[in-house]
Amino acid sequence: MDEHHIVRSILLRIGRGMPATTSIAKAVTEWAQPHADWLLAGENPEGELGWDALLKGIACAEAGEKTPPQALRLAVELARRLGLGAVDSALLELMVACDRFQRVSSLAEIAARHGRDLPTLLGILAGADPQDAERAVRQSPVLRLGLVGFVSDWQGVVEIDIRWPLERLLDRAPASGAEMIDVLVGARQTATLTLDDFVHVADAAFLVRLLRGAVSERAAGINILIHGPPGTGKTELARTLAAAAGVEMRSVAEADEDDNEPTRRERVGALRLAQRLLGPRGDAALLFDEMEDLIGDSQRSDGDWFSRREGSKVFVNRMLETNAVPVIWTTNAIGNIDDAILRRMSFVLKLGAPPRRTALRMLDRIARDEGVQPGDGFVGLIDRAPETASVLRVAARAARLADDGDGGVRAATALVRALRGAELPLDSPGALDLELFETDRPLAPLFAAMRDSETPDVSLLLTGPPGTGKTALAHHLARALDRPLIVKRASDLLSKWVGETEAQIAEAFAEARRQEGVLLFDEADSLLFDRTRAHNSWEVGQVNELLTWLDRHPLPVVAATNHPDSLDPATLRRFVFKLDLRPLGRERAARAFVRFFHCTAPKSLAEVTNLTPGDFAVVARQLRHAPALDTYDIVDRLRYESLVKPERSGRVGFDLGGSSR
Repeated sequence: MDEHHIVRSILLRIGRGMPATTSIAKAVTEWAQPHADWLLAGENPEGELGWDALLKGIACAEAGEKTPPQALRLAVELARRLGLGAVDSALLELMVACDRFQRVSSLAEIAARHGRDLPTLLGILAGADPQDAERAVRQSPVLRLGLVGFVSDWQGVVEIDIRWPLERLLDRAPASGAEMIDVLVGARQTATLTLDDFVHVADAAFLVRLLRGAVSERAAGINILIHGPPGTGKTELARTLAAAAGVEMRSVAEADEDDNEPTRRERVGALRLAQRLLGPRGDAALLFDEMEDLIGDSQRSDGDWFSRREGSKVFVNRMLETNAVPVIWTTNAIGNIDDAILRRMSFVLKLGAPPRRTALRMLDRIARDEGVQPGDGFVGLIDRAPETASVLRVAARAARLADDGDGGVRAATALVRALRGAELPLDSPGALDLELFETDRPLAPLFAAMRDSETPDVSLLLTGPPGTGKTALAHHLARALDRPLIVKRASDLLSKWVGETEAQIAEAFAEARRQEGVLLFDEADSLLFDRTRAHNSWEVGQVNELLTWLDRHPLPVVAATNHPDSLDPATLRRFVFKLDLRPLGRERAARAFVRFFHCTAPKSLAEVTNLTPGDFAVVARQLRHAPALDTYDIVDRLRYESLVKPERSGRVGFDLGGSSR
């Protein structure tokens, strides 16, 4: 098929039984005058070309072109790759010709403006039964795959509308079949991470096997949904799974031919087109980011349906059940997806921020890839905000381009702050020396046992005076367990509204489960106070709520208090381990002196009692602004910190103005 053949076919169909006096015959005759030599292959009769001479001439004319133009060659190749039948293949060529060739386009417009039904005309020309031509065109895969369509102008005249996937193909004119797939479906997705970066995803190996098996057996209806907060790496995980399975992955319709946002209809059409193109190959998977686009601007309702939903639910369900190519879907919130869709998923994976050790490994590899030295602040930033892992690459690249020596800490901090929509939590305490804690049992073996245990539902009650390091110890435990620390204070949970405190307590446990973190209740005596001292029934209800959750929570929980005598007696049996942190004895105080001040303590330190790690930390901060004269001066400052405590446990009668050496 070529342009000349198409024009002759249209003219012969229009002219069949049509008198020269009709308006369409006059319009076509006028149109033919400037094209007479091309139409009749140089056999143009002398004088003005009339209707009858035109019809007779084109019936006898030989083909005017030997090689089909490129647009039609592309249409033929596309029809072959889509497995279209003869009628649908011819229809695709005809519609491409109507869009790309001015003579065909203007002749089709004349036919439509003079009462000819354009879909019927094209169907007949493509070889469909004249009685069924319009239906054959309307139901053709050429239209259902979103390649072409029909639109009406302001006068109601039907025109051909080439949709953006086909438009892009015709404009870019790829030279090979592989390039054609790139243009129509999207470029192949390349994984920048490895499965080692997702060791925290327990089901990753299963999903790799699922993808590999689905492609190997060409199983239909394989869908994987990955959901989780923004920045947790859902898209990167999808690419990594495909790479590990040896499966080619392409992302569906993320931009139209003008790099603009596609509509729901365009994305669904692109998905169906990709399924049709890649299905026969048996070596590919598809990525559909933001699954919400599949159902449009919908809102969940009470029943198994969505209000304001776009498109047919039956259509979506059937598409999920029959897709020939495995699809990985992503969404930020699973609540956006209705239950009928969830039931058709082969697997649903919740993805949270990677654990600390994984994030640090990612940081090391990405820094090498980008040729930067990761800044010291990254470790603290990852501890404070686990989602930092999702911005490591862009932050490192920004640092490289800006020639910033921090390796990306500045950029990562700005990005994470924007993702959170708020300031970041304060820095957590640095690395701890567990030998500095004065308690009733060795901490290092206990924490190592917790770290190595396969059961994460450990709980720890920390009691002791201020400054003994309860909060710092909770941070250390979270790092040892490679989990984020979620801190909840009484001010975060207590509310003046009845029932709201209970709701916020439940949400605290839910947040810990979502992040798979260690939940710390600071000032626990304000939350777990003795119920016999309650003045109102709702106060008892708050304590009951927290005790109930402590029984049921499957992840680590820490509670810290300065006032253990105020706790409800039922609290103690909710905690597997109870650690009472006390002021430092002589040996640990001397060790703390070396740890904080990097020199040996004088003997006079042994005379100072009631010191805690917090006292040493306060004096160390003082030295930044007021350097000490010598080690004895440091001891004097520690003695002062001991004496000003409410307990007044220091040596009575010590003269604050002097020193003891």
